[in-house]
Order: sequence, then structure tokens, then C-alpha cells
Amino acid sequence: MNTYLYTLKKPFEFRHRHFNNVDFEREDVKWLIIKGGKLTISAEYSWDGCTPKWQPFGLFTIGTPDGALRHGVPWIYHPSLVHDVLCQFRKILPFTQEQVTEIWSEHLQEVKWPLHAVYTYAVDKFGPQDF
Repeated sequence: MNTYLYTLKKPFEFRHRHFNNVDFEREDVKWLIIKGGKLTISAEYSWDGCTPKWQPFGLFTIGTPDGALRHGVPWIYHPSLVHDVLCQFRKILPFTQEQVTEIWSEHLQEVKWPLHAVYTYAVDKFGPQDF
């Protein structure tokens, strides 16, 4: 049984200035590559969107919303994807918590998420602190 909400159907690429001058590719980390200023997340990567959230009996969601559907996926599907992979591999990636939070915030703004300031604050204060 899959405990994740989402699974990427095709590779996703995302550019950000913090990825410039970073070359990251390892045999033991099959889910991501950072090269030429671009992060690429492999198809089949699974994540749970924004957390915390619970779906009692699969009927409704209690917790941090991922937003209404836009273009067939929740509004902040891709920002949560990028943030999740950066946090999952934070111990081996060359980014600080501040940089990952900045990437998250700017990605939310890029997709025009109206609660970007609230979500940025929450990630900064309550997200992973052990970078």
C-alpha cells in the first residue's frame, strides 16, 4: 500500500539560482540530479504534499491543504515536490535550510499561491531544522 499522496508520472525539471554551480548526481540517490542550474526529479518519485495532513476514511482532508486542482494537479503540487526532495536529501545536498526555504517561498510565489507568506513561515519554523 502506497503511503504517499502523489507519485510523479514523468520527470520534473526546475530551475533556480541556488542550483547554479551545483553538480549533484550519485548512484545511491536515483531520484534527483542537479546540473547546469537545473534540478531534475525522476518519474516514480513519491511524496506526501504539504504536511501535516490526515484523510479520515479517505473522505476529506484535515491539515495543510495543497490547494485546488489547477491543470490537473493540486495548486502547489510542484513546489511541495521540490521542497520534499530537497528536505529528504538535505544531509547530502549542499544547501542550507535558509536556501531551501527561499527556493520554497519563491516557487510558491511563482505559482501565485495566495498563502505563500504563511506557508513560508510555517516551513521555516516547523519544517526540518537539521540541515
